[in-house]
Amino acid sequence: MTTLCKWYVGIALFFAMILDGSLALAFQKVFYHPNWGAACWFTVVGICLIALFDDLNKNNIWLVLGIGILADSYYFGYFGIYTVAFPLVYFILQKLTRFLPETLWFRLIICLLAYLFVSLYVFLIYAIIGTQQIGFETFLLSILPSWLVCVIIFFITYAFWKNLIEKYPFLESQRTYL
Repeated sequence: MTTLCKWYVGIALFFAMILDGSLALAFQKVFYHPNWGAACWFTVVGICLIALFDDLNKNNIWLVLGIGILADSYYFGYFGIYTVAFPLVYFILQKLTRFLPETLWFRLIICLLAYLFVSLYVFLIYAIIGTQQIGFETFLLSILPSWLVCVIIFFITYAFWKNLIEKYPFLESQRTYL
């Protein structure tokens, strides 16, 4: 059982990734409009909160890389978009956490900025590859709805991620955190 406890954060992040796709499919008429769209990423919020709560755990970068690979294979069938975006967001936030205030509102702002970064990154990759033809106006109109979804996800999951990360750090002995 103690071995499984070390994987709780990874399991939760995996289910967050599955939840992203399921909710996007179930509520596509709500999230996607011809002139704008809203990103629903429980995974991005989870990665941000992992980086903000447990910045000293070196194993988290491997977890986030693995989730990025799984997300790419789950959503796209090819690797690169989330495999780069998720570890990059985690790495940047992990390094910045030591200098940032540890308040709820500041963490919300950080999550909103990370949400924007991942949205912009995905938009640019789509534009370069030519997979999706959306204009920059559509991207700009999508920022506010995406941030609204991010705020909702943040407040719904904040206590869950906080408790999970503090009690069961990924692949770390819980005794070192007491």
